[in-house]
Amino acid sequence: MGRFVVIEGPDGVGKTTVINGIKERLPKDLKSKFIREPGGSPLGEKIREILLNKALNVSPETEALLFAAMRSENYAILKKDLPNYDIIISDRFLPSSLAYQGAGLALGMENIEDINDFFLHGYRPDLTIYLMLNKNTGMERIKKVRDYDKFELRDNSFFSAVNMAYEKLSNYPNSVVIDASMSEEEVLDTVMKEINKLL
Repeated sequence: MGRFVVIEGPDGVGKTTVINGIKERLPKDLKSKFIREPGGSPLGEKIREILLNKALNVSPETEALLFAAMRSENYAILKKDLPNYDIIISDRFLPSSLAYQGAGLALGMENIEDINDFFLHGYRPDLTIYLMLNKNTGMERIKKVRDYDKFELRDNSFFSAVNMAYEKLSNYPNSVVIDASMSEEEVLDTVMKEINKLL
């Protein structure tokens, strides 16, 4: 049975950069797979388009349910694929919904967990790596390379709630916190140490 690792954290912490680095550094003889949220499956990618469409006004409850539907598809694929891979790495997973919809949109973290456990049945990753960074620094990083997406346009109170939720979630079992303010190389080195320990 393979290991399931999730890279988490608020916007702008460098998840994509880290995941690209992991792809380069994992041993070539290791059978690995990478997924992302939102997205990760043919249906999930369609849901991603809906979620990121700035022209669509989606209610907080509908947003939470769309994320759960997308994740349900990913979990079905995960269960099927894990026995055939050494490691599967996801860019975001359940903690994102707990932080963004549960805390940020004030739907309640317990409510979001209950919705997702309808299909997860308590399943959690073998390791969740939280990349943590000052909110303003993260948003400044994004602005340097692209326009903000639909979620990144939300107000400061939303992101304050998200960051506080991540700080709480990072204390859960099988979680590691990494300071994303370090250099890209230092962050990646630290991430790889944690993954290698797991493997």
